[in-house]
Amino acid sequence: MKSILKIIKATFLGGILFLAPLILLLVLLEKGFSITQKVTNPIVNNLPRVKILGLALQEIVAIAIIVIICLVAGLISRTIFAKKLILKLEESVLSFVPGYSFMKNMNESIMGIESNENLKVILVPTDAGLQFAFLIEEINENKFAVFIPDAPNPWSGSVVFVEKKDITEVDISQKEALACIRKLGFGSKNLLKNKL
Repeated sequence: MKSILKIIKATFLGGILFLAPLILLLVLLEKGFSITQKVTNPIVNNLPRVKILGLALQEIVAIAIIVIICLVAGLISRTIFAKKLILKLEESVLSFVPGYSFMKNMNESIMGIESNENLKVILVPTDAGLQFAFLIEEINENKFAVFIPDAPNPWSGSVVFVEKKDITEVDISQKEALACIRKLGFGSKNLLKNKL
């Protein structure tokens, strides 16, 4: 009974962690849309009232402005200054948000964004057998901090400290490991072929 409650709790919390960024994105887009409409309405009100695909001209202009702002922000985010600013923010504020670094790396991996901080995929022994884990950092030459994600929700899991001798290195990407975890191990035959 306790194990069922644990699974339900982990799944529920995983659902919240999965939905939270999506809801935040929708709220930000909605707020951005209303702000840009306030700016564009005085300009567009002088134009003829035309609807394209069910959208009024001011709505189309507002959407175009949001797309342009996102593209410009994306270009700015690639500059050295922006990268330094984001790094300072992450070190001073965002690092205190539980799971931020791990979720950032996983989101980058899921979206296909190349990151210098891709976590190395390893296998570590547990009571149930070998499990996928992500190498977080080296504590000393013999001890490592690793994160063991839960299945099917890799957003939750455990941080454990393992010895070097207990780590089995596998040459697979973080994205492949996450996909296998979400699919409850389906595809692991091909993924780990000749690696165990």
